[in-house]
Amino acid sequence: MHRLAATPGGWTPDTEGVIFIEQTPAAIVVLTAADTDIQCLARVMAQPQGLPTVRGVNLLQLQQQLTIDTYGDQVLGHAQIMVVRLLGGRAYWSYGLEVVEAIAAETGAALVVLPGDDRPDPDLISHSTVSLGTANQLWRYLIEGGVDNLRHGLQYLCDRCLGTQFHPPAPQTVPRLGVYTAPDAAPDEAPGQTPVASVSAVSAPQTRGRVGVLFYRAHYLAANTAPIDALCQALRKRGLSPVPVYVSSLQDPAVQGELLQQLTPRMGRGLTSCSIR
Repeated sequence: MHRLAATPGGWTPDTEGVIFIEQTPAAIVVLTAADTDIQCLARVMAQPQGLPTVRGVNLLQLQQQLTIDTYGDQVLGHAQIMVVRLLGGRAYWSYGLEVVEAIAAETGAALVVLPGDDRPDPDLISHSTVSLGTANQLWRYLIEGGVDNLRHGLQYLCDRCLGTQFHPPAPQTVPRLGVYTAPDAAPDEAPGQTPVASVSAVSAPQTRGRVGVLFYRAHYLAANTAPIDALCQALRKRGLSPVPVYVSSLQDPAVQGELLQQLTPRMGRGLTSCSIR
């Protein structure tokens, strides 16, 4: 048997040996199948603003029973709050769910089990030990997404379960489609981080070619925009004016229509589009 630290990509049946998650215990542990959740969590904990210690782990790393048992003993057994976000329902992580439920029953830790998407799953949420109202409110913070919503969601959970007094604001809606401004954007480029519907006409000079850069909203929410910033900078060096736009999904007909209806007139005809996924 080999002892392997967790590696990007997660465990697969072809992985040799057993993966062990090398983490120290914390007051709050977040288990999720979404890398963007982990990225957001890292941003939150870079400026914790009074939050207790938090650990995050991708469920792709917690697939072997020995891995789950060991992580339960070494980390989850010391937590005061456990948050589990599952895509695919209980069946996706049935053994792990049994383990966290047993730990919560033994230690008295608060357990919140939530869907990993925006589709309600009463059966999944019923495994939580907190009230339905508390679980639902945390879910709202998480499905709206972004660093601020995650921070406020954790603060809300601490107020309910640990007796803190953060009193965070309600979940803030992030538009499913919006214009993003890179840190070194030129003054004549589109204003950023606002809904496209509220953005006035892009006023880039007609002498510069304008390039639409499409990327997923999930990257914007996780502040994972370094590749977008680099691409926009490279385009400017070539005399082009980038218009980076985040979208929730290009497969959603409603988003497609909104993109064409509201953005195309602001960028003019002959637009060149570069899509980043």
